[in-house]
Amino acid sequence: MKLSLIADIHGNLPALEAVLQHARAQGAAHIILNLGDMTGYGPFPDEVVRWSQSPKVTNIMGNYDQKVLSKQHRKNRWHSVKTADKRRMFQWTYRALSKKSRKFIKSLPEQRLLEFDRVQLLMTHGSPTSLTEHLRQDTPETHLAELSTHTRANIVLCGHSHQAFKRKVNGVLFVNPGTVGRPDDGDPRASYAILDISQGHVSVTHFRIPYNTMATVRALRQAGLPDSFTWVVRYGLNYQDATQKMAEATDILVPDPNGEITLLTDFGLQDHFVGVMKGVIASIAPQARVIDISHQVQPQNIRQAGRMLAEAAPYFPPGTVHIAVVDPGVGTNRRGIAARIGPHFFVAPDNGLLTPHLTRANDAGEPVQIVALNKKQYWLPEISTSFHGRDIFSPIGAHLANGLTLHTLGHLIDDPIRLTLPQPRPIEDGWQAEVALVDVFGNLSTNLPASALPDDLDKLTVTINNETIHGLTRAFADRAPGTLIAIIDSTNALGISLVNGNAAKELHAKIGTPVVIKVT
Repeated sequence: MKLSLIADIHGNLPALEAVLQHARAQGAAHIILNLGDMTGYGPFPDEVVRWSQSPKVTNIMGNYDQKVLSKQHRKNRWHSVKTADKRRMFQWTYRALSKKSRKFIKSLPEQRLLEFDRVQLLMTHGSPTSLTEHLRQDTPETHLAELSTHTRANIVLCGHSHQAFKRKVNGVLFVNPGTVGRPDDGDPRASYAILDISQGHVSVTHFRIPYNTMATVRALRQAGLPDSFTWVVRYGLNYQDATQKMAEATDILVPDPNGEITLLTDFGLQDHFVGVMKGVIASIAPQARVIDISHQVQPQNIRQAGRMLAEAAPYFPPGTVHIAVVDPGVGTNRRGIAARIGPHFFVAPDNGLLTPHLTRANDAGEPVQIVALNKKQYWLPEISTSFHGRDIFSPIGAHLANGLTLHTLGHLIDDPIRLTLPQPRPIEDGWQAEVALVDVFGNLSTNLPASALPDDLDKLTVTINNETIHGLTRAFADRAPGTLIAIIDSTNALGISLVNGNAAKELHAKIGTPVVIKVT
């Protein structure tokens, strides 16, 4: 017999729905024990209370639930609550609850004694002697032993402290499943537990469940509630710590993730690798939309990947998460990183792939924040030595799309690997450049920006592998098929093409092939 133990939902419906989906997959959604505090801090109190009236759910009263309905607190407008934002949340929560939901909460007992397979369970929000007592992993054993004398139950199920633990004292097992809706340990993911009872034997398993925190954040904002509560949700901190971080920060939460994730790899499309990455993302952030930039980067060609990403990313809306995996150092001690660069987020191996973006941001004075991905609880449980795109980068990208912050996912660094990218070199009457990108049509894009070219483009000559092109062409159709042309390409750089043909094959050119540009 499997029982799901949940506590402290605090009006966070998206977190609850993710927990229930996980519980169903574990075969533990037929009996749900709800240990109180369905309301407060979150934007969906009435929806959560309506859910709790399902015959599958057994409920007790929580201290916040009790306080939000207290006539005494309503009469003095919760002035006994010191913080203005918290007073506002109490008032809003009461108004958001329907009369039916208020009546249902008032009907709930503070404790219940249940029996399953000859095992007696005490449901209490705080402790066997108090609705508001915090029991934690570090509660003295002597105190737990004293509390055990106040119940005949074999297991005491409690919430309120928001700290998941299990401890057995004097033959009584104390279990706290953690909090579904308002973690305060720095991990924003929801928490719950499954209690498995079989022929008198009891086991407890705790889980942390990712969910779309941005759905909760957006609902808080739509309700007009103070932004301090969005920080509580996104950082997984208690109110005091979250507001302190909010006061110290500048723009760490800007922009918000928009639910878009892009993928750029050298994996190709023959194998299962790209599909598996998308499956991992869907498991953690099912609401995210995944868009492929390319999976045809030349194997291990970091420079090409960096250029392709630099050309593509600006065309996505602010808050997009870009996952780029070209990783010849996979399995070594090279770092994985996540970054906010300007208005976008990036996840990649720390091998220089993000160099073009970092350079552009530095030149433009855009904000840059980078973390080393060293918090393994946000990776897949088992890490291979050859597929970190699946095991590390996809999970991290999905967590970012859910709304987890860089600060949550890793430690700040200021020394990412940067490549020394070839730059056009001035020569007499022109520039020494090179091919920076070759597209599927065989068009060659150089590293010489169009802004460096003179106004009189007819006087320009472009030489590559002993072939010289005179002047620039405006469009492919302006010249006959089979003609080599120089053109300003879609990346706003000098390009070389063969009309209706493949310039790379015709010229035996590749990335790095020298190109000389002169003004005659």
